[in-house]
Amino acid sequence: MKRFALGILAVVILALPACAQPATAAGDIPFAFVAGHTTMPAGHYVITLSNGSYMAEFEGSEPHAHVLLNSVRAEVLSDSDQPRLTFNRYGNQYFLSAVSSASKSCEFPVSRLEREAKQSASAADASQVIVLAMR
Repeated sequence: MKRFALGILAVVILALPACAQPATAAGDIPFAFVAGHTTMPAGHYVITLSNGSYMAEFEGSEPHAHVLLNSVRAEVLSDSDQPRLTFNRYGNQYFLSAVSSASKSCEFPVSRLEREAKQSASAADASQVIVLAMR
């Protein structure tokens, strides 16, 4: 019985890395943006979407350009979708809205700062949705 339990445990442990591969994307973001409650500088970023949870990690090339975000919704995509980032722009401020990899998509909650920027945006500065392709 012990051998059987150890065999099952070994199979589960060996299978975990195969099904727990995170989805990643990388690319340059040419403007500063707000991710969650953190303002991130423009630069090169590697984005990792973890499997099994609604987490996204942004790691930039600058020393303090790192943030871990919880998404409000995540879904599995077909493998044909190209990785991309979606931002909402109000005036000259950009707010991260969603991340899509080749296999997963995550949407992020609207922060208090984004709600304030949306309210204060004048009619001349209408909001825009910006989509950046990643690799």
